[in-house]
Amino acid sequence: LNIGPEDSEWFAVPTAYWGAINSLCEKHRIDFLTGSWWPDLDELESEGIPAYRFRQQPGDLVWVNPGAVHWVQAAGRCNNVAWNVGPVSAHQYRMAMERYEWNRIKRAKSIVPMTSLSWGMAKKLHVTDPTLYEQLK
Repeated sequence: LNIGPEDSEWFAVPTAYWGAINSLCEKHRIDFLTGSWWPDLDELESEGIPAYRFRQQPGDLVWVNPGAVHWVQAAGRCNNVAWNVGPVSAHQYRMAMERYEWNRIKRAKSIVPMTSLSWGMAKKLHVTDPTLYEQLK
């Protein structure tokens, strides 16, 4: 949420291209999970990676799909508030588990405690989606 008084600028790449972004990071000797990297839009285009670029005005809320690689910068004086949230869905859970496992393989600390979250969901939710139910089992 941009609480203003000026804009933020966003760049985002669809989830399907995160592997290509990871390869670009490796090419530039930057760790995808812990490093700091800003995309070169010309390089993304030359690699066939689509990128979305847009302005977030004061009062605007941005929802980023699970797994989407994104960057944000102030385009002026502004304050932003961010939350990590996710709908209770099989797609969201699968994406979160894939990222959790990738982080574990790469020995990077996950910001989402998936083990605790999974047990909490299993104990507290009445899951009616059969796919999500199977994933939680």
